[in-house]
Amino acid sequence: MEKQDGYRRKVMGGAVTTLVAQMFRVAATIGSVIVVSRILSPADYGIYAMAAPVTGFAFLFQNVGFDHAVVQSDEVSDVQLSSLFWLNIGLCLVLAIALVAAGPLVSLFYGNTQAGILVAASGLLVIATAPNPLYNALLNRQMRFQAQNVADIVSSATMFVFTVTAALILRSYWALLVGAITSTIVNTLSFLYLERWRPRLTFQWASIAPMVRFGGGISVYGFALFITRNIDKVLLARFWGATTLGFYDRAFRLMSAPLQNFTAPLSRIILPVLARTREEPQRYRRAYLVFVQGVVTCAIPGVVAASIGSDAAVRVLLGDKWQAAGPIFSWLSAASVLLLINETVPWLMMSSNRSKLIMNWGLFASATVVIGFLIGLPWGAVGMAKACFFGELARTPILFWLAARGTAVRVRDLARLHIVTGLSVAAAAGVQGMLPTGMAPLPHVVVLAIAGYAAAIPAQFLSEPGRHLIATATGWVGKVAARRPMRRAA
Repeated sequence: MEKQDGYRRKVMGGAVTTLVAQMFRVAATIGSVIVVSRILSPADYGIYAMAAPVTGFAFLFQNVGFDHAVVQSDEVSDVQLSSLFWLNIGLCLVLAIALVAAGPLVSLFYGNTQAGILVAASGLLVIATAPNPLYNALLNRQMRFQAQNVADIVSSATMFVFTVTAALILRSYWALLVGAITSTIVNTLSFLYLERWRPRLTFQWASIAPMVRFGGGISVYGFALFITRNIDKVLLARFWGATTLGFYDRAFRLMSAPLQNFTAPLSRIILPVLARTREEPQRYRRAYLVFVQGVVTCAIPGVVAASIGSDAAVRVLLGDKWQAAGPIFSWLSAASVLLLINETVPWLMMSSNRSKLIMNWGLFASATVVIGFLIGLPWGAVGMAKACFFGELARTPILFWLAARGTAVRVRDLARLHIVTGLSVAAAAGVQGMLPTGMAPLPHVVVLAIAGYAAAIPAQFLSEPGRHLIATATGWVGKVAARRPMRRAA
């Protein structure tokens, strides 16, 4: 019971501070989008988006999945940590050199010299982030979620300030790289300050080989996920040009904001808990479902509102010159509603050490995504966005079935998470039909969001995880309220 209470305190504390940190991060990201999108052109974003897949591909090889092995392992020695650290430093140096060498090839492929130069310069970004995966994994392993959130807040503020300042000075896509590099450097320094472990001058491959092999399946899954997230941009850049890609990339970045700011950061809280409760099926099931129910309740109603009111949302966030991104954003946001749950489902595979299943699923998903994008390519950016949605919709039942096998979580449990989705869509769509034509964009989006979140509250009572979430939240609030008078009396 003491251990269970300890986990509960860490998870609740971590969830609250992570939510605060991600709200700050979302505010900084959206603020940057609102300001910088009014300074730079769609072509600037298109050039940056041309370079992004190549840089992202390099990051796939940055740690070969060993960060998950560090979190999952029962014990990790100082020799293993030092060996992993130096392995990662060496990989990053090699990758930085590879990006410089790839620059001319990228220019040739796209027929755009600027994209190649940007790829070569992105090698600095790879070097700047070299220590991050291991230090982040150490904080995650120790459940020091507050420390991770402090680093997130500081780096988000840095990115906002430097990106906006550089955009005002440079007036080009280089401002985006400046913001990324400076925020990464600050993030690295924050990790080094918060986690006082330092590497020894030692390297023993035999001690880390099992960890690297475990990370292999995770890495293949990450590679497949990378393909699904970037092949659309490569195809659009190659066949439709920088301006079309610029509209699509901005819509995609807005769509992926909930994934980056909710699902990904929160995974570092729940994965250690799932790994430590996998021998207790009912605790394992409840931890996963209640946690994801919280993510769904916080994020999906807002995403639904943005999808249904996409034209107004784009005008609010990007400005009138980006209106062509409205239909693209609508379909991508609909896909994001599915992805907010689907990207948590592999946590079941990771926490139960089924790395081979993760690898196979990633390869299958990647192949079907590529096929879908090739079908949508003749219709440009809107066709690609539709392919993203319908492809994710078709894969969802298969993913649920595969991930639930061998765990206490059932397919029907995963399906019931979408009760919030259904009621939010019904409420926002109903309100959309009643709103007057010509309504100002900001009130339009706000009204739709209120309708979506209002529907999400009663939706909690229609599922077991929802009822547990309400009980957990009210119990936590009650404890906090009960402590305040005691502190005042003292």
